[in-house]
Amino acid sequence: MRPVARALQTGIALCLIGCGGSGSMTPTPIPPANNPPVIDGITIQGARPKEPSNFADLGEAVQVSAAVHDDETPADRLQYQWNASAGSFSGSGAAVTWTAPTGLSTPADVTLSLMVTERYGGTSGTQFSHDVTGSATLSLHDSVKEVGDMARQFLLDFSDSTITDVSYVMRNFDPACDGTTAETMQVADNRRKFNIVRSSVGAPSVKIPFGDSFCSVPGRVQRGDACSATPVHWESTVLADRHFQIADGTDWISAYYRPAVKAWKLCDSQFTGTCVDATTGGACTDAQAAAMVAGSWRER
Repeated sequence: MRPVARALQTGIALCLIGCGGSGSMTPTPIPPANNPPVIDGITIQGARPKEPSNFADLGEAVQVSAAVHDDETPADRLQYQWNASAGSFSGSGAAVTWTAPTGLSTPADVTLSLMVTERYGGTSGTQFSHDVTGSATLSLHDSVKEVGDMARQFLLDFSDSTITDVSYVMRNFDPACDGTTAETMQVADNRRKFNIVRSSVGAPSVKIPFGDSFCSVPGRVQRGDACSATPVHWESTVLADRHFQIADGTDWISAYYRPAVKAWKLCDSQFTGTCVDATTGGACTDAQAAAMVAGSWRER
């Protein structure tokens, strides 16, 4: 074969390989103009009256809903995919139910995430899609345990007269709460006038009514999002005259949930029960009892 002919054959072969065989190319589809969906917000709300938003207790089922809009596709024709860092979802679409886990240490933040997909087509039948994501964070709690633990710890600290730092005893109270100032003064008064020599603090019973008036004692109503009732017993020596006084009853402590700090805070303490001056055999005076017990004195 002549050199010219051989070179021509080689050029044709290279062209067939490099130019796609037939020489034609499939154009890349161009998507039509389409705006992606917009997630305007995600709402998390439990079913209990006055329960704060973005809040849940262990094992609680709360409603989760997304406000979504799209310029071309109705919201109910978009696709919704929910995910969470803990817990599980049930249902589908823009409104679902999230159930909190039961085994996490609290307080804890849990992130709920959403991906919204819009599918749309061009004139050639080619499918395109937009994916947008959003998220919201809820604060997960074991409210009964958290409030009960704080209330009992306050009473244990109060019952230890060697703890003279009043601010330490009051560390779990909310300074903005109406009852905290009075309670702080009463704890300081106790440290000046009494030495608690024996005490017992029982297991607290906690209710979470969220804003209802649950902590009710004679002559006063304690308002709060939660209330702890704890059996207590104190035996104290009056420092001024060495009298011996004994108090038995229940200490009622209210608490509020503060969304700004994602935490429960104690608010007010009231004692109901009996106070006896064992030295004289008579009842304690109101002033003595108020200083002796944790909280304002109310005789049962």
